Amino acid sequence: MKDFSRRQFLKHIGGAAAGLLLTSRSVLSLSDFSNNSQPFEMLVVGDSLISAQGLKEENKFYYLVKEWLQNEVFGASRQVNLKVKAHSGSRISLHEDELEKMRKAGDDINKFHHQEINLSFPSIGTQIDVARKEYENPESVNLIVLSGGITDVLVANTVNPFLNEKKMRELIHKYCNESMFGVLEHTTKTFPNALVAVVGYFPIISTKSDVNQLSRYLFKAVKFPHPLQFTFTNGLSKQFMKILRKNMTARSRIWVAESNRNLREAIGKVNAKFDKQKVVFVNSPITEETCYATKNTFLWETDKDNLPNDELYNERKIECRAALDEIKYHHYGKLSTRMCELAAIGHPNVKGSKAYAEAIKNSLKTKLITWIN
Repeated sequence: MKDFSRRQFLKHIGGAAAGLLLTSRSVLSLSDFSNNSQPFEMLVVGDSLISAQGLKEENKFYYLVKEWLQNEVFGASRQVNLKVKAHSGSRISLHEDELEKMRKAGDDINKFHHQEINLSFPSIGTQIDVARKEYENPESVNLIVLSGGITDVLVANTVNPFLNEKKMRELIHKYCNESMFGVLEHTTKTFPNALVAVVGYFPIISTKSDVNQLSRYLFKAVKFPHPLQFTFTNGLSKQFMKILRKNMTARSRIWVAESNRNLREAIGKVNAKFDKQKVVFVNSPITEETCYATKNTFLWETDKDNLPNDELYNERKIECRAALDEIKYHHYGKLSTRMCELAAIGHPNVKGSKAYAEAIKNSLKTKLITWIN
């Protein structure tokens, strides 16, 4: 395969961005790429955010970005190859305690299972290494889209009002800054010509979140009998839930602000090693107005029957049990299968996916203009 160097990549994109500025068109057109017969290689690594849990392939935001590149950016004149290693639950790297338990249990930490199964392994670092082996030439990779950190911090800790705030901030710094720096450094060395887009996280809940919807999810997770749930949705219980929601919202705000800040710092440290910016941050388009259980939510919820309303719930009911029967250790313990089945709740739905795709596209457009300058 003929090498497509970083200099050539920037040259082509620079010419295209100049054309964009001159024509003042809202749709990006990189016609300069049309004469290049070499495929554009796009790699997706990370956790359930970037793997777009609960969505069919055609609705996943990485797929929407791929289609945008293929049809609008290149005008269908250049092939875009998509490789996805991301999966639900993946951690940046496996934590020592769980690694020891998995090894003792005899689990294969490098085996890839169904994308929807929320497993911490293979880690994001392993995803990078496996992808590297599958490319004939690592320099051919043009774009990497990545997310990571929340499964290391633990999703529950991002809204847990009972977790010491100092400890919470320390966890965010450790994983969204230090660990992310490590994996980004590894990524840029492994794929030297790739532009890396790191996708940011969103507020889990807010004061706009419906307390009944929050309660229903908690009941579903612990298998609380559906007919008895009214005992926790009466007037008195709602007042308690509102207080809890307020405290959880405060933690969610810390999570968003600190994870964004730390991810940006990690990106900055990586970019400082190069003469040109190689990693770009993508802000989440999901806000407190569109987070979980809001009127215009961009996230999957539970339906009227208290079941996940995503597109792959029925598929997960089959795949979760099959995978977890094979795996001997899982950090959710007895609730592993239940949590796996419910895993899509709180992830971007179809509207949220489209919003994320637009955010990524806009970040790439801005990056192109920055390059030409």
